[in-house]
Amino acid sequence: MNSMAEWMDLGNPFPRPVPNCYTPITWPKGNVIQLPLTITAEERQESAINILLRRRTRRQFSDISLDSLGALLWISCHTQELGSDHLGFPLSRRPCPSGGAIHPIHLLVLLPQEDCWYRYDPNQHVLHETPSKLEATIVKSSMQNIVTAPSATLFILAAEPGMTAAKYEASASLVWRDAGVMLGVLAIAAEALDLSFCPLGVTGEPWVSQLLEQPGLSGVGGAFVGTTPSS
Repeated sequence: MNSMAEWMDLGNPFPRPVPNCYTPITWPKGNVIQLPLTITAEERQESAINILLRRRTRRQFSDISLDSLGALLWISCHTQELGSDHLGFPLSRRPCPSGGAIHPIHLLVLLPQEDCWYRYDPNQHVLHETPSKLEATIVKSSMQNIVTAPSATLFILAAEPGMTAAKYEASASLVWRDAGVMLGVLAIAAEALDLSFCPLGVTGEPWVSQLLEQPGLSGVGGAFVGTTPSS
């Protein structure tokens, strides 16, 4: 059997001669959870080499505190600087790299104790409740069939491919690479904070594309995160 026959060629991305202007999705607004920023001096000073060498996927989870969740998202995803908005939305610099500084992937958060969707806002460092007809409990239940983790917080990566396509031809592979990089950075940041983190072999479809009444979202990954239980 020729395995190459199963490989999908996504083409080679290249910048458009004249970028398109893209109007990003307007997210519905709900309650807001303010995330704290608590990173200890010891955590700030630890060597990245040591973190990488000890990093392992962990599949046992306890409930994560808002302090730990806030630190994880700040270290990996928060906006450090805004740039040009010539594509119809601002480019940004964040700890997690992205092709063209576009950052087309929204991080959706499902907390174990709540049955609603939240979206991480990297500019304000808050969780925005995202009202949706799609029941969060359905998605949570499906993820438990992959890894049994009732106390874990679920991350779903929701890509807005139109953002990357505004700058690049054949842009799909850039979006997928952004998703892989985000999962990797989250995994390293979780290890630095002594959290359990487990990437999931799912895209998040068909749920992500059904999340909002507006079209334009696609699922590109997921993960569980939580506090590491005491032995």
